[in-house]
Amino acid sequence: MSLPVFTRIRVTHRYIHIVRVITRVLCVLTLNVCMHQIASAQVIELNNPSMEGNIGRDSVPTGWIAASNTPDVLPGPLNIFKRPSDGKAYTGLHSGPAYREGLAQLLAAPLQKGLAYVISVDLAYSPKYLQAACNGNLTIYGGNSPRDTAQRLWSSGPFTDTTWSRYYAILEPTANYKYISIWADPSQTCTKSDIGTAVLIDNFSNIRQVIKTTLSATPSCNNASTGTIQVTPVDYGTTYTYLWTPGNYTTARVNQLPPGEYTVVVTAENGATGGGTVTVGMSDLTTTLTTIPSTCNGRHNAEIHVSVSGGMPPYRFVLDDNTPVGDSVFTGLDEGRYQVYVKDGQICTDTLTALLRDPEPLVLKEITVKPCSCGETQDGKIALQIEGGTQPYKYRIEGGTWQQDSVLYSLRAGHYIYEVADANGCEIGGSANITSPLHNCIVVMPTAFSPNGDGNNDLFKPKVYDLLSHYELSVYNRWGGLVFRTNDPQAGWDGSVKGIIQDQQAFAYVCTFDDGNNEHKEFRGSVVLIR
Repeated sequence: MSLPVFTRIRVTHRYIHIVRVITRVLCVLTLNVCMHQIASAQVIELNNPSMEGNIGRDSVPTGWIAASNTPDVLPGPLNIFKRPSDGKAYTGLHSGPAYREGLAQLLAAPLQKGLAYVISVDLAYSPKYLQAACNGNLTIYGGNSPRDTAQRLWSSGPFTDTTWSRYYAILEPTANYKYISIWADPSQTCTKSDIGTAVLIDNFSNIRQVIKTTLSATPSCNNASTGTIQVTPVDYGTTYTYLWTPGNYTTARVNQLPPGEYTVVVTAENGATGGGTVTVGMSDLTTTLTTIPSTCNGRHNAEIHVSVSGGMPPYRFVLDDNTPVGDSVFTGLDEGRYQVYVKDGQICTDTLTALLRDPEPLVLKEITVKPCSCGETQDGKIALQIEGGTQPYKYRIEGGTWQQDSVLYSLRAGHYIYEVADANGCEIGGSANITSPLHNCIVVMPTAFSPNGDGNNDLFKPKVYDLLSHYELSVYNRWGGLVFRTNDPQAGWDGSVKGIIQDQQAFAYVCTFDDGNNEHKEFRGSVVLIR
């Protein structure tokens, strides 16, 4: 990927600042270079870098050559009165798709293939230059004649700043060039006029050779100074000295650094300099963990899952004091507290604590068994109350189908084995006996009852030793008035009417139902309330 080779600074400083700014760009560039010893750093002095000349239209600055059409020496002509940034004059160029203006200069020494150079210039945009202009844009070419544009060495890109601004350019010739040429570059379409690019030019610097460098850094860990910085100059077959600030380090690589910004100046034997600024950041190693408890109490299959981002892969994981592994999932763990250490490729470490708890044991808290009504019925029940484990629970009896209801219905008298499982498949089991009070199924109607609250025979209801359906019991007074009615075989009459216990007397009743064989039965008779 081709990277831009220019930057823009709005202040003017001496060369050492230029080098520092320019090499920020150089540190990210790569280029094949000539591998030869250079006797001294090349400095190419331009003729008339301040663009002085006879002020007027179609005037060429002294020492420069019109590469195409004629520029103008300003201020004054064309109603452009901006003050120069240096000296008494400056040059103006304007161009359009069908009209180009440029200047060229024969260099005192050619640009050499494979080397890198820095040059700076002041530029400004003129909104009106005979015609309305949309932007300013200057491009520098290398060639071997005034009009030769063999290699585009640098471009400012379109800009609209009407104040003088300092631009710094890196020139990287891929061949030897005797000339440089500068052009107003109409790289964008302008809707204001046919000639829409107008640029004012002043105060060139000399062209100086610089050392191309690659700068790199690794971040510092959050809890230790572990950052590194490295500068790698292009190998010109010479030796280099290094000076880093802050710290005054004098090696190409420096270790054990805290976060911060570091600037290096690289100096070759021939005096050429380079370098740049690099930032040691703070490691963004971020870790989180998720715990998965054992599926069942005491099953020893708990897990710890570690998620990692940032830092410098590869990552290594340590559980307690065990050997580091590359797997972020720890399995087969018991209940307990664990220390998890995560280390990245830079040895930055995060420490996390994991607390694993098994689910509570699955236990039977209570069992309730309802006997069958008689030996011929199938109305026994086993009700189970479960605690612990992981809900929901499911139940079954004698290896049958699992059910969600904790009551096992429709059971005959006998011995049963039940099973309970939770959502994780943890199981417990047991057994229960369902009995029957009578072998034969009968319904017995009492002839008297005594509602005196002694807990003995306080209610009038039949003794049922059968599985009944469609049940109804009605009680009437001596005048045939209804005093009690129910459809529940377990409910009985307490001898009261509208909350008042009746005097001792006889009452009539009618009791109808279908028995366990689905035969309809009807009992009629009288019962005596005894006080």
